[in-house]
Order: sequence, then structure tokens, then C-alpha cells
Amino acid sequence: MTSAPTPSDPSEPLVRPGRMAGELALVTGSTSGIGRAVALEFAAEGARVVVHGRDAGRGRAVVDEAAALGGAAHFVAADLSGEAAAEQLVEEAADWLGGLTVLVNNAVGVSAGKDSVVGEMSTEYWEGALRVNLTAPMVLCRGALPHMLAAGHGSIINVSSRQAERPSSGMAAYCASKGGLNALTRALAVEYGSHNIRANTLSPGFVVNDRRDADITDERRARYEAMHLTRLGNARDCAYAAVYLASRESEFLTGMNLQLDGGSSIGRAAVLG
Repeated sequence: MTSAPTPSDPSEPLVRPGRMAGELALVTGSTSGIGRAVALEFAAEGARVVVHGRDAGRGRAVVDEAAALGGAAHFVAADLSGEAAAEQLVEEAADWLGGLTVLVNNAVGVSAGKDSVVGEMSTEYWEGALRVNLTAPMVLCRGALPHMLAAGHGSIINVSSRQAERPSSGMAAYCASKGGLNALTRALAVEYGSHNIRANTLSPGFVVNDRRDADITDERRARYEAMHLTRLGNARDCAYAAVYLASRESEFLTGMNLQLDGGSSIGRAAVLG
């Protein structure tokens, strides 16, 4: 029997395959970072997975990685700033999968501009952030729900952020969009719980990103580490949590916000800057 890897080492082999056998999953924003880790873990656990992003090369690379793990995956490109594109993504995913039982809303971003304090916020940026971070997940949920109802069960995982509860200055649009996503999750849980469809939020703390944090200074890393009671998080931590929320192991859990932050939400008062 293969022993479980140390959670802090994302290079260790995936373990306990089969927990998501038969599930049909769409993971948005899954060509890198948290989304990629979730898609690969789902595939290794037996789910059929649609990988989503805007870069076809990176998307195909994730599909190849999933195949190397023995999983089945397919890439669909879409720009979620448009409603029609989000609707089409769901339908293309469901067509390839043969249905849809798991939706992970992980994609985030705005095409232009930058976040700011409210007094300096441009309406264009504000609306762009809400469109991608909140409206797109709603549209994707709306499209996925008929497929989940037909399947008789479903799990929606909305990837939020601790910034929704403990905002940092200069990130008003992002914080507001994630707060709205948390509320949307609770509404979905209330509205569809009787149909065996669950909705939960995953709120990661600081998660190390190989590209973003490649040149992080020792001082800044130490500051991030000081915010946690355990250690810095990695994408695999989020993937493990997503498997739990997507699988039948969490059938009794809905409408909840899982603070996956190494204890930083209860044990430190430091604020990202």
C-alpha cells in the first residue's frame, strides 16, 4: 500500500485514486496554479475533467499531465468576460463529458487596469472584476445546474479568498467580488440542497505560486510565513480540499466557506501589502 505524501511536498505522487470515479468535472482557470492542481487531482482520482483557460498550449500540457496520471481530460478555451462564452463553455464541457456533476469556479482576473482603494476606483475596472469574478461563476452555475439535476447530484465549488472577510487596502474590487461569490454560494446551497446539489466555498490563504513568487525576497517570504500558524500553502493543499468538497465524502456539507489558510484567519493580524 502506497504511503501518503507529506502535504507540504507537492512533488510527491498522488494517492488514493478512485474517490471521484464517475464524476464529470469542469474546472475553470485550470491551466496553472490552483486550478491546474485541482484538475490533475480530480483526474487522478477517477473523474473525467474539462480543463479551461485562454492559452491552448498550456491547456494541452495539463491534459497531457492528466493522461500521464491515468486520467481523462479535455481542454476548452474561453474568455469568461463574456456571458455567451461562459454559456458555451458549459455546453462544450457537458458535451465532451457526457454530463456535468462537478463545477469548480476558479478563474479570476480582469483584462485591463488595476485594483485600487474605492476613492480611486474606475467604474470600468470595477465592472470588469465583477464580470469575471462573480457574474461568470453565476452564469456557469446556471448552465451547469440542469445537468446536475439530470444526474441526480452535483457539487459546486467556488474558489474565493480570505480577502472577502479580511480585506487588504487597495483591493476593493477583488474583495467585493469574492464577498459576492461567498453569498452566491450560500444562495445556491439553500436553493438546490433538496435536489442533492451542494455548493461550498474554498477560501485559500497565501498560496505559493511558482511563477508569481519566483523572485520573492527572503524578507517578504518571512512576512508571509509569519501570517500562518502552520506553513505557507501550495496548490496541492487546495486540490486535496477540492477533492473532499467534490466527492461523496462531503455529502453532509453545503453552504460552507472552508478557510484553507494555515490558521492565519484566527492567529495573525498581519495584512497583505
